[in-house]
Amino acid sequence: MVPGGSLAGVVEKGKMMTPTKPSLVDLKNLTIAAEILRLLSVEFIKRNNALPLDMKDGKLVVAMSDPSNQSVARDIETLTGNELIICAAGSEAIQEALDRHLKALTAAAYCKDLDLHDMTQEVRIIHTVDRLFEMAMERRTSDIHLEPQAAGLFVRFRIDGVLHTIHEFPKTVAPALISRVKIMASMDIAERRLPQDGQISVKIRGKEIDLRISTLPTKYGEKVVIRLLNKSATLLNLGHLGLDPRVQSQFEMLIDKPQGIILVTGPTGSGKSTTLYAVLSRLKSPFKNIITLEDPIEYELISADSHDAGATQVQMHPKIGLTFAAGLRASLRQDPDIIMVGEIRDRETAEVAIKSAMTGHLVLSTLHTNSASETIGRLRDIGIEPYLTASTVLGIMAQRLVRVLCASCKEAYELPERALKSIFPQRAVASNLTLYRPKGCSQCQGAGYLGRLGIYELLIVNEAIRELIHRNAPGAEIKSTAQAQGMKTLREGGLDLVFQGVTTVDEVFRNTVE
Repeated sequence: MVPGGSLAGVVEKGKMMTPTKPSLVDLKNLTIAAEILRLLSVEFIKRNNALPLDMKDGKLVVAMSDPSNQSVARDIETLTGNELIICAAGSEAIQEALDRHLKALTAAAYCKDLDLHDMTQEVRIIHTVDRLFEMAMERRTSDIHLEPQAAGLFVRFRIDGVLHTIHEFPKTVAPALISRVKIMASMDIAERRLPQDGQISVKIRGKEIDLRISTLPTKYGEKVVIRLLNKSATLLNLGHLGLDPRVQSQFEMLIDKPQGIILVTGPTGSGKSTTLYAVLSRLKSPFKNIITLEDPIEYELISADSHDAGATQVQMHPKIGLTFAAGLRASLRQDPDIIMVGEIRDRETAEVAIKSAMTGHLVLSTLHTNSASETIGRLRDIGIEPYLTASTVLGIMAQRLVRVLCASCKEAYELPERALKSIFPQRAVASNLTLYRPKGCSQCQGAGYLGRLGIYELLIVNEAIRELIHRNAPGAEIKSTAQAQGMKTLREGGLDLVFQGVTTVDEVFRNTVE
């Protein structure tokens, strides 16, 4: 609850207003309910210094470091569907209150059995690390962070793309826990001054898991990040990626071409590898020779108990000279039909990929760009001539992953008509449109979200786009031309999911730009 008397003069009946001289709300001893805190994303709260506190008379009470900022207030109204009662708080107080509540929420939702009572016993260390891996699997974790700080060793799980702090160990136990992980990964436990990489293969509850270990020396000790790769996971097919049926049909037409380059773009963790594996799963055949160059190999295209052939997966080793460019050159001597290059990182790799496409091969690869149209400029910046890009690139798929609302607890709400027009400018929507927001329950472990789904933007390089590439047209012109031809942007694809009640406006805005 908000302290009594702190809201005086803030509300005029029926509309939102800010006080002339707002009183500062004391946040130190304030407890915020989990369902209130989840009305706004952590990123939004930190970026705007605006913290939801409580519901009062059907309105949302929000503490803001700048109560006069009507733009932020309107954004909060749009994202939550609530009228506001605005009060003031210092930016540092808002950040401290947010950190305190997030720590309490994650501690309650996750870890209950990682406490170590007798750290002198080796068996306790072994049990704790094993239990850490089990917990990560149970909670669909993609990465485990063991992060040393002055206060202690923090354990954080990345779940559905978001990091959650689940436990804090005393700093005295950090060396023992980190040494255990390094021993398992066959790393040098005496070397704490240099970064190291390692790998662990374990079986957790009947599933084969590859753990990729990376250490980094820091001020307070070694930080360890562990990437979990589930070798037992079933490869998704294109129909399970969440592609719009029209986009899926167009994409399948591209991947059925005998030669050319198809690029999948997006930031780290946007699902690019999953998309490429889905493509390869569809294309693999005993009548084709598929070669993949990967770092790391995340899924097995041909399972250990299969008697099929046709796919060869190669793990890159840059330290010994086996780079993507070197592997690609060697692959061309292996009579391939289809080559998948994990990532185009430099001019050399891009040039060999272009050459491969021009000599009759289908090449699949990824790039780190924000949108499909920006990829053309990225290739130009790497050093690829526009005429080569125009003649070899078949299409570019940009993608993001957005969190899916938990079906068990998602909460319905409505927005005023002006807010709906702002969110859905290209779509005619009913004034009583029902949207949904996260609430949190035991099913989703209090997160309000459960799983992620892709949103996509497919740029097909047809004659009109090819002409624009030839004359070095800016990315904005390429984008507008593609849109005129029917390309749906990432933002538009995400808002389709909002319209369907699958995700939230905040989640789409967090992952896309206009």
